[in-house]
Amino acid sequence: MTRFFLLSAFIPLFARLCYTDIRYRELEHLFILLTMTGAFFTEVPFIERLLGLTLPLMLFRLLGSGDVYLLCSLGFVFGAYDLLEIFALASVSSGILCSFALILGKVKKEDTLPFAPYICVSCLAMIIRDMILP
Repeated sequence: MTRFFLLSAFIPLFARLCYTDIRYRELEHLFILLTMTGAFFTEVPFIERLLGLTLPLMLFRLLGSGDVYLLCSLGFVFGAYDLLEIFALASVSSGILCSFALILGKVKKEDTLPFAPYICVSCLAMIIRDMILP
């Protein structure tokens, strides 16, 4: 039941984050902070939450700062293990789609693409998977 609350709360937040990342290439910090309220609906130990909060800071030079903040907030909600799963799924899916876009000539090698939509879809996929497969 708690995953259903997370899903219903995160869908509008993630929709807004994806829209602003695609349109303006920046993430609104208020919506990132609102995702941290999802911590009230999970039973993750506090130490694992702190590890999930600090783990994305190692990626600060590889990703945009908004993406790192979004990963930090999701790490605080879900913990380090689920955060690694979200990041892995987001990285693989963005790599596959960007490879097709490069092959089709839609983007250039030098272009930067928004990463928040991949993070958000990966998080939603993980929540839905946990609802279906307990």
